[in-house]
Amino acid sequence: MTCIGRGIFVQAFKTIMLILVMVLFVLAAAIFYAPGFLVYSTNYAKADAIILLLGPDFNARQRHALDLVKRGMADYLIIPAYNKTYTVDQGTIKPLPGKTDKNNMNGKSIPAAPRYYEDTHLELIAAKKTMKMYGQKSATFVSSPYHMRRIQIMVDKEFDRHFETYFSPTPYEPAPLNVWELKASDWKKIWREYVKILWFIIYSPWA
Repeated sequence: MTCIGRGIFVQAFKTIMLILVMVLFVLAAAIFYAPGFLVYSTNYAKADAIILLLGPDFNARQRHALDLVKRGMADYLIIPAYNKTYTVDQGTIKPLPGKTDKNNMNGKSIPAAPRYYEDTHLELIAAKKTMKMYGQKSATFVSSPYHMRRIQIMVDKEFDRHFETYFSPTPYEPAPLNVWELKASDWKKIWREYVKILWFIIYSPWA
């Protein structure tokens, strides 16, 4: 190999190694920040409604939603997946009558939408419909910590600027943010969330 050829080879090798180092750095940063990006939250004030979204650990979410209602942070609690709306009357949470759609199985609210829509997306569409029914203009969304970024992205798509929105993940469900604290089950949740976010981004232009 001539000196010129060797020089070109060395230069190409250095370029490839630099690209690999940059790629590894980006991947490491993405992995490091992946959990924290998902756990989205905002400060919140009293809103018209608390929107409680379904999920595997519903008890933890419900507990936080009820805490917020009992603290006077909203006058209504909406569970769109079950087409249920509750109101606070003299400190007591009472269901509003006439909100269950008899045409839906198990009392679930399933808006007419393409089959590829995310379940959470359908819940948000139903929540917006209920809020408009009662003339509500502000809401605090409650779910599991790792679900909040996807919810925020969907809310930004579905709710216009006339709605005031807040996001409050339940503190009763563990969601480690440090990569060295994550278990295999946590990584599974995180990976699933990013897949769902990507799927929503893909189909949302036609939503």
